[in-house]
Amino acid sequence: MVGDIEVNIEKGVMILTINRVSKKNALYEDMYSSIADAFEQLDRDETIRCMLIKANGDTFCAGNDISFFLNNYNMAPDAPVGRFLYGLAGLTKPLVAAVQGAGVGIGLTLLLHCDLAFAAEDIRLSAPFCSLGLVPEAGSSQLLPALIGHRRAMEIFLLGKVIKAKEALAYGLVNEIVPVAQLHEIALDAARKLAELPAEAVYETRRLTRMPSEALSKHVEEECKVFMQRIASEEVQTIFKRFLTRKSGVDPIG
Repeated sequence: MVGDIEVNIEKGVMILTINRVSKKNALYEDMYSSIADAFEQLDRDETIRCMLIKANGDTFCAGNDISFFLNNYNMAPDAPVGRFLYGLAGLTKPLVAAVQGAGVGIGLTLLLHCDLAFAAEDIRLSAPFCSLGLVPEAGSSQLLPALIGHRRAMEIFLLGKVIKAKEALAYGLVNEIVPVAQLHEIALDAARKLAELPAEAVYETRRLTRMPSEALSKHVEEECKVFMQRIASEEVQTIFKRFLTRKSGVDPIG
């Protein structure tokens, strides 16, 4: 699969690369569909033991393309975004992430589902949902406070605090800060090590140490309900249109 989402399989590791470099790897409908397809393949193919998510360019993921929000955005379970969100919540195999530059909105909340995350020294993680009239997604309203504490999570969600490398490591959002030139190889090496371990032991350990997928999916459902209410509101539509008018491009959100 070649394009804005690239998928390759090497020795039991599915390597998914976000490749919309010209738009800071901001996501839109077809990209969500491709990632959801990859999640489904990961879960059904017994020869694939884990997934590495990485990105080309100097940005991991700038969130959603704002124009996507204004064009029949849909979080229903059978829509591309919904398939991605529920697929992510229900994965049974481990995820590894390699993050450089900005991770905004889904570029941050995706990491909460990863079992290992490696980051470059230039990372900047943020989820400025409330400044855009939105609410957290991808289960992050539960996962982020559980990982870093309620008050720190509120700084990120409500005040739009940007988390840089030192804090990301201290908060437990990433496992290690590494030189950007070595980032992808270090993350791939970790994924290969996971792929070589006894598979069932890895999957069961992941299941036992994480929130039950049924509970997480239920929480995602509630987030989606409120998120879509906010998307439809006049307030949020005005905010998005103002962004597009002012910057005439892709802005990192959601």
